[in-house]
Amino acid sequence: MKKIIVTLLIIIGMFGCGKDDNLEKLEFRKLIIYTINGDKPYTGLGAFYYEKNIKSSEGYSKNGMKDGEWSHYYYNGQLKKKGNYINGKEDGEWVYYYHSGELEGKVRYKNGKEIRNKK
Repeated sequence: MKKIIVTLLIIIGMFGCGKDDNLEKLEFRKLIIYTINGDKPYTGLGAFYYEKNIKSSEGYSKNGMKDGEWSHYYYNGQLKKKGNYINGKEDGEWVYYYHSGELEGKVRYKNGKEIRNKK
């Protein structure tokens, strides 16, 4: 009997709770991130969605601003770009992808502005 219960718990854990079940659904209000129907700027892991619950982006926010690693997706689910935000602005290396999933390129940012190598 214990083996059956353990097996069922493993199956429920694997299939019953998808990765996105743990993500708060987010929305912007006047450039500040809130949970859907939330009344305070959001801190934590969450995601934005296109219509029909198709994820458009996911990542961390702090006090209503993107802060930490974020991934953005095309409507087809392919990764579009991935990088880090600090206080709502791109910072560090961002990696960009085509719709096909192939690497498009990498860009470095500092305080939301692209850093160009001086020649």
